Amino acid sequence: MMLKKRTLRIGTYDTASYGWTLTGLKLSDPEQKTSYVERIGGDGSHDLSTAMTDGIPRYKVRTLTATLELSEGDRSDREAVLNHLVDTLDGFVWQIVLPDRPEHYLSGRVHIAVTQSSPAYAAVTVTAVCEPWFYAKREKVISVTPIVDTEQTVQIRNTGRLAVVPALVSTGAVTLTYNNVATEIGAGETVWPSLLLTPGVHTLTFIGEGVLTISFREGVLR
Repeated sequence: MMLKKRTLRIGTYDTASYGWTLTGLKLSDPEQKTSYVERIGGDGSHDLSTAMTDGIPRYKVRTLTATLELSEGDRSDREAVLNHLVDTLDGFVWQIVLPDRPEHYLSGRVHIAVTQSSPAYAAVTVTAVCEPWFYAKREKVISVTPIVDTEQTVQIRNTGRLAVVPALVSTGAVTLTYNNVATEIGAGETVWPSLLLTPGVHTLTFIGEGVLTISFREGVLR
């Protein structure tokens, strides 16, 4: 029985479907952005790493490196596949799905380096400078129906690690209250920066009319 090749999906480009064999894959670990200021005349340092982010850690970009080899066909066939790979992917930001993480994707700018093109085989190194998060492929979507003169609540659970502000789409005028702060939104799409969903469960109170849809994408570091 022929084993199915492990594949790297970059945008809509599936490496296995073009005959590539994934021979190497490495993703650098997430690295927190830190800031320490020496205590003059005292021990240790002042940790200011999250002083400007309300205590939320922020992370640097991470690097994905993959190696691909191709031995199918003759040299001209492989050159055509190489040219298509470079022309299609190089230099752009893509969603990248790793072979063992089909429900998540990375987002990064891709570069393709051709390391071998001989009569025997072709090889490339794919590098991508990525955002630190694995994003869920499926958005989390919550829809509620506000009622005039009747205050209701909805609990929103962020099961990821990424703190995110959701998109709000309403078909009518709605008053929202979160953490004792209220705002009024009209029909259409709205982003309310105060509605920051850190990991965990959050309670949002609403009153008004129409249908309110709350959507966001969860993210994890591993």
